[in-house]
Amino acid sequence: MIGKKHIETLRKGIKFILILLVIDFSLGYITKQFFYSQETGKYARSTQAIKETEAEILILGSSHAHRHYVPEVIEKELGKSCYNAGAEGQQLVYHLALLDMILKRYTPKTIILNIDEDFLLEFEEAYSRLSDLHPYYDEYSKELKPVLGLRSNFVDVKLFFHLYQMNSTIMHIIRYGASPQVDYKGYRPLFGTIKKSNDQRHKEDNNRENRGDVIDQNFVNTLKNIIITVKKKNINLVFVTSPSYNEVDHSKNISFSKIKEIIRAENVSFIDFINNPDFIHKNELFHDPSHLNDSGSKLFSKQVAQRIRRIHSGE
Repeated sequence: MIGKKHIETLRKGIKFILILLVIDFSLGYITKQFFYSQETGKYARSTQAIKETEAEILILGSSHAHRHYVPEVIEKELGKSCYNAGAEGQQLVYHLALLDMILKRYTPKTIILNIDEDFLLEFEEAYSRLSDLHPYYDEYSKELKPVLGLRSNFVDVKLFFHLYQMNSTIMHIIRYGASPQVDYKGYRPLFGTIKKSNDQRHKEDNNRENRGDVIDQNFVNTLKNIIITVKKKNINLVFVTSPSYNEVDHSKNISFSKIKEIIRAENVSFIDFINNPDFIHKNELFHDPSHLNDSGSKLFSKQVAQRIRRIHSGE
C-alpha cells in the first residue's frame, strides 16, 4: 500500500510539473507573439517567405543568395515578382525545410537555388543552425520533423516545450526591435570594395568555413529531394553558382563534382558563374573575396535574369 507521504510527494510532483507546463505555455505564447510581430531581421525574412510572399520567383541559398540577388533587378528584367529567401550560414537541409513550409501555402513559378560548391561536404554546423526553424515547429511539424530529426530521435519531446522552441530568438527580437535591419525584398546589400593593395592577401583567403573533406550523404539526399519536390510542383528550377573574385580550380572538389553529376542526371538548368571573366579580379564589384558588393550584385542579378530568359525561351 502506498503510504500517505508517498501520495503527498506524488501530488506535489504532479502539481510542480503542471505549474512548469503552464509557465512554459504562457511565456512561450507571449514570446511567439513578439516573434511573429518582427518586421526586420532573419526571422522576419523567413516568416515573410513562409507566410506572406506570393512572389513568382523565389531565391534560395546561403549568404551568396542573400547578398547577391537583387529582386528589383530581376523583376525589371523578367517582368515577374521576386523575393529573396536566402539565409546567411544556412545549408541545403535548412532550405529543403523552408521550401516545404513555403509550398504548403503557395507555389512560385520559378525557384533559383544558389549552389555553393562545398554544399555536400560534411559540416556539423549545418545541423546546429537548424535551430532557426524551431519557432515554426508547432505549425509545421510534418514539414520540419524529417530535417530536424536527422541528428535527434527526440525532436517531438524537445520541441514540446514552447520556451525551448523560442530560446534562440529572444535576443534577436530585442536586438532588431531596437535597431532595425533593412532589407529589400529579402536582399541586403554589401558596400565597399576590395583594395588592390590587398590582392595577395585575398588570394590566400578563400573565406571557407571549417568543413571536412568527406561528402555527407544526408546533404546528397537533401539536394535530390529538393529537385524531386520542385519537379512535383511543376516549378521551373534553376541552379546558379555565384561569381568568384579569384579564379578557382574545382577539378578536385568532390562536392562540386557530385553536385554537377546530380544536375546532369536530373536535367536541371544550371548557370555557372564561377570563374566568369566579367567578375574575376574586378575589385570594384566585390566587398570581400567571397561576396559581391551592391554594384556587383546588381550586375550579377541582371546577367542571371538574362540567362534565365534565354533558358525559358529555348535559345
